[in-house]
Amino acid sequence: MTAVAKTQDDAWVPTVCYMCYNACNILVHRVDGVVVKIEGNPDSPHNGSRICAKGNSALMGLYNPYRVTKPMKRTNPEKGIGIDPGWQEISWEEALTTIADRLRAIRETDPRKLYFLSFDTQGFGTLGGVWASAFGTPNVWPGSAGYFCGNAVHPVSWMMHGTFFQEPDFEHTRYCMLFGSQHGVAPFTKNPIGLSARMANARKKGMKLVVVDPYCNTAASKANEWVPIRPGTDAAMALAMVNVILNDLGIWDAEFLARHTNSPYLIDGDGYYVRDAEGQVLIWDLASGAAKPFDAEGADPVLEGTFQVNGASARPAFELVKEHVKKYTPEMAEEITTVPAATIRRLARELAEAACIGSTITLGGKVLPYRPVSVDWSKGAIAHKHGMHHGFAIQLLNTVLGAVDVPGGHLGVSAVGPTWGPSEGPDGLLVPAPRIVIELLPYPPTKPVRPKTMDACELFPFASYSMSVLPAVLMDPEKYGLDYKIEMLINCRNNYLMTSVDPPFVAEALKQIPFIVSFAVNMDETAELADIVLPDTHVLERLDALPNRVYGWILPGEGDWYWTVRQPVVDPPPGVRHWTEVMYDLGERIGLREDLYFTFNTNLKIKDPFKLKSDQVYSHVEIVDNYFKSLFGAEHGVDWFKENFMLREPKKIEEAYPRPFLKPRVPIYVEHVKHLAPQLTKLTAELGFEDWDVSDYTPLPDWLPCPSYEVQGEYDLLAITAKQAFHSHSYTVDTVWLNELADQYPHSKAALINPATAAAKGLRDGDEVLIRTHEGKEVRTRLSLFEGVHPEVVVIPGLHGHWGRDRKKYVGDKGPHFNSLLTYDMRNIDMTSTSFDACVRVKVEKV
Repeated sequence: MTAVAKTQDDAWVPTVCYMCYNACNILVHRVDGVVVKIEGNPDSPHNGSRICAKGNSALMGLYNPYRVTKPMKRTNPEKGIGIDPGWQEISWEEALTTIADRLRAIRETDPRKLYFLSFDTQGFGTLGGVWASAFGTPNVWPGSAGYFCGNAVHPVSWMMHGTFFQEPDFEHTRYCMLFGSQHGVAPFTKNPIGLSARMANARKKGMKLVVVDPYCNTAASKANEWVPIRPGTDAAMALAMVNVILNDLGIWDAEFLARHTNSPYLIDGDGYYVRDAEGQVLIWDLASGAAKPFDAEGADPVLEGTFQVNGASARPAFELVKEHVKKYTPEMAEEITTVPAATIRRLARELAEAACIGSTITLGGKVLPYRPVSVDWSKGAIAHKHGMHHGFAIQLLNTVLGAVDVPGGHLGVSAVGPTWGPSEGPDGLLVPAPRIVIELLPYPPTKPVRPKTMDACELFPFASYSMSVLPAVLMDPEKYGLDYKIEMLINCRNNYLMTSVDPPFVAEALKQIPFIVSFAVNMDETAELADIVLPDTHVLERLDALPNRVYGWILPGEGDWYWTVRQPVVDPPPGVRHWTEVMYDLGERIGLREDLYFTFNTNLKIKDPFKLKSDQVYSHVEIVDNYFKSLFGAEHGVDWFKENFMLREPKKIEEAYPRPFLKPRVPIYVEHVKHLAPQLTKLTAELGFEDWDVSDYTPLPDWLPCPSYEVQGEYDLLAITAKQAFHSHSYTVDTVWLNELADQYPHSKAALINPATAAAKGLRDGDEVLIRTHEGKEVRTRLSLFEGVHPEVVVIPGLHGHWGRDRKKYVGDKGPHFNSLLTYDMRNIDMTSTSFDACVRVKVEKV
């Protein structure tokens, strides 16, 4: 490993940004203790000298006059949206004594009654998360509300790459398609700045970019081609393209499919693997003309045909895929998607021919397969009732062309590293490395069991998380088989109410919790429901270990591994404390120290002589110091990282492009879901659910209409939301500079509609309109006409419409809140991935 020294100018301090979740490495210019400027760190492999406007404006949050700087308690027992909490300032001692008394009582009776919720993934995930484990509650989630993230991205990525995130290999890709994704332009990856630089370089070198989206977003504006598509129909288009590639063009990567996927696995008439007497999955060996175990040495697997095995017919999984997609003709897909059949055929041909199947490239002295095509997807494609089917259908395009974890293809992020890598699981399929697993895995299959957690994740064995189910379970835990209720919520850096759907329903669900504690830099909508609010440090005031965590923040492909520290640039206001330090204090007050330190040592694998000892009390800085020294050696503690900022280590080519070097296979046919469906049906019936939907538990993807697909009378438009570049989640809306920037952008706070659609309805640019759903929900906003909107769609930019009493003082009532149009109903949730259907039928009327 080599060190990266900080700049010689002592006024410039290297640290890591946290204005969104992308951990850009920055240099902060401090003069007389005041932050005056923020720039990208040119010595960093993460984002270099580039940084976005959110990072540039981070200093504004330090000096926000409305910032929370004192503990406060609620004096109004009534809770709800728009209700004044009646805040009263209290001392830290009163706040911590009140909280500790409740925590102690809960731990003595039933630790499960505490829910720990935080989207501080860089503080919570590395260090703070062990607190809940030591306390004894399984109800902990280091993430968001679970609606706008990658519900149906992550499970597919875990299966196909063995990792949490996936991205195009812009260093070598020549043809890139984005379905509902802005990779290389806007956040989803944990390093959009670094990825956007790679995207720009790829475009300069001639890479073709095709964006499939109902809205001509920022990515589409940079593309060679924008393909407008009806929302919720991406799977139909993707499957039609697979059909053209396999059945019309006859193009596929046979070597990749035979050696690196379960394509040759024989499937019986009921859709299950064919096995021998020992339970081994069988393939058909061309050389011997007989069935053999999939891992038989020297076998030559067959991908097509029908064979007799054990007295019954069997076919390879790949044969079933080819047959399955035949029904998705381009003409059929055109009716569903509105994308012309000719366009679908052309794009399929372009993609297949650009894959250069059979070609190789030499990198790092290794000859590797070269497949310079990548098809990527994100929230736009999967935020629907049948989101998992959309994601898996799109991934099939990469799989059949062999463009998975090879140069030019679709890459997993950090699946293989210096000390970790995937293993081979049941039936020879890939199991992610334990080091990078942060959530539930769709494989190896987990048998559904009676729920133990308040998000009922046990009933969603294919999902990576199930936070979208939490409000339903909070309202009626007994219905989901739970014998307890949540008595206390600790919430940090998570505006759960604002980022959830149907805020009135979610507020009612949160009201079921008798006591809520929120850590807050600024008062937000969720904090207004709290009983005690504690002031938290700003990003430029805190120490966090390894914010550039390897599982998601480091770009895939060639480059370096690197480890950094977020160090405080300025002191926080008097009395303001990092929330992790407060949790350690609370742990001391309730007698948690021995369990907490044991959990730290175990979960973070802290080795002697740096293990935390229960007869000592450690500060947050000391815990980070011991962790660093255990991980990197005694000479690399906190002081070393503050001085040098970063450790770097070059990637090996086997880590950059792991697929050619891996034995475990990836699925083209997800056979194990067929076992899950009857197990779920039996379990949910025992719990009293008579109509638990398992219809999506199928081994091959299909297009299925979401609830809003059909026109509902006069509600003839589909409302969708879209990422706009000025804010992240709801965290940055307190930043004055960003709001001033957004004010200059005409579309940022208006509903967008196609001019032809507007004309047909007698609407004009700038009209005040009411957007109402067929279920009676509505928002009021200004209309903006834009050619880059599908004629059946109205686009509402996200992150607006704040109603918090304090936020209105300095943010104002800017823009509509899209999530307020969505009705919370389990029928709107994808029962495999727990994606929430984020499009809804509406009508638009002039006010």
